[in-house]
Amino acid sequence: MDNYPVPDNEKGRIKKLELFDLLNLPKDPQLDVFAEAACLIADCPSSLIAIMESEIQTIQSCIGLSLDAVDRKNTLCQYSVASGDVVVINDTLTDSRSSGNSIILEGGIRFYAGIPLIDDEGFVLGTICVIDYKPKTISENQIAALKKIGDAVTQFFLNKRKNIRAEYFQQTFDVSNNLICVIDNEFILKEVNPAFQKLFGIPKNQAVHQSFLTILGEQDASLELRLKNFLQTDEELVFITSTKMDDAAPILIEWYLKQNQNHSGIFCFGINITQRIEERLQLESSERRFRSFFENAIG
Repeated sequence: MDNYPVPDNEKGRIKKLELFDLLNLPKDPQLDVFAEAACLIADCPSSLIAIMESEIQTIQSCIGLSLDAVDRKNTLCQYSVASGDVVVINDTLTDSRSSGNSIILEGGIRFYAGIPLIDDEGFVLGTICVIDYKPKTISENQIAALKKIGDAVTQFFLNKRKNIRAEYFQQTFDVSNNLICVIDNEFILKEVNPAFQKLFGIPKNQAVHQSFLTILGEQDASLELRLKNFLQTDEELVFITSTKMDDAAPILIEWYLKQNQNHSGIFCFGINITQRIEERLQLESSERRFRSFFENAIG
């Protein structure tokens, strides 16, 4: 059982950290400027920026101290993470949350102010805190300025991870042998990868702004109905299309469709299963011939 306070949305908070790859991160020198600014605002010699994981606090920037990680139960930041509020302890020796904390006592820390790093969904990712070695107070204006620094740090974390994920997606998008495209809620193509262009023999500038179903050659009313129903859910949609290409045999594609988080677009992933189906039909034909031969041989 946890021996530290946790927010009501703790499970979702940890999932958000996992989703944005914010676990087990090394220190990031780019964050030092925010930690230094916090020191100047609060007139404190030390500042930390940290991500609060399920059991440990990983330090991302550290001014005036040398720390890499701290057990969550030994931090003062746990209270800011649990409440989602600014926590100010003017004298650690007179506050029950810190007076018995061995790390605080051994480090000679007498003042602490922690600012939660809250994302747009209300999850506290971590904290930025300032520390002094003498009791003190800070003004409301200083706290307001620290909150602005905290907002900037939160955005830094989210933007950096989004950019990394976008780069990874783009690499996958470009090199995949499977078909990948993005369509809007009217099923109009917004983006297609090279594999899509190659299979359908249509360059990107001609494919975008066209109907997804038109390019596939699908005019199936039941499929259109399934697509419209799909827009009302968060479920994945799977279906197979058959596209006639000139005089060649039809191309069979197994499609997987999933809406993005805000339902503003649909990601489509297609696998060419034509050869797989042909091989299966050939196998079934061979099995039928063998079964016929076997039955005649017995007769």
